[in-house]
Amino acid sequence: MSTENNVASEMEPIFLELGKALLICQSLEVSLRSLNAQLSHGETDGEEGEFGASLDLYSNESLGQLINTLRKRIDIPAELSDYLESGLKIRNEIVHDSMTRNIQRFAHPAGRLEVEFELAGMKKEVKKRNILVNKLMDELFAKNACANAGLKRNADDLWALQIKMQGQHGNVKA
Repeated sequence: MSTENNVASEMEPIFLELGKALLICQSLEVSLRSLNAQLSHGETDGEEGEFGASLDLYSNESLGQLINTLRKRIDIPAELSDYLESGLKIRNEIVHDSMTRNIQRFAHPAGRLEVEFELAGMKKEVKKRNILVNKLMDELFAKNACANAGLKRNADDLWALQIKMQGQHGNVKA
């Protein structure tokens, strides 16, 4: 086995854990975008097109900006605000620093294992924030007589229909 294959094999668990952590980070961002868009939609009394326009607007905001937008929209207790802020720091560590900061640790099996476990721990912390944001959405939706899970299923169904329609019209390449 070549040295290149050895290195790739040794790094595989770290890259797998990094991929999982990045997915959770993106899920948190999507949840905060959705929550802010839903709040915008509610502020306009459900004006047609406002939810989609808000999603578009918030898709250009960083996680920190999304948290600040939420803080401006609703009165968040200091403890919750701090909890979200610490999640932002963890997310930034995953996204911006986890690989370059640990490069020397990758040379040793014990170091690689430590990095893998650290990534897993950070992923769990970000996931806790995502669960919390989804609970906030569920509470908001309950006030409006709908459920987050139902909306997610609806979005999945609409996405699948759009893909199917594009495929029928030759707009999607297989």
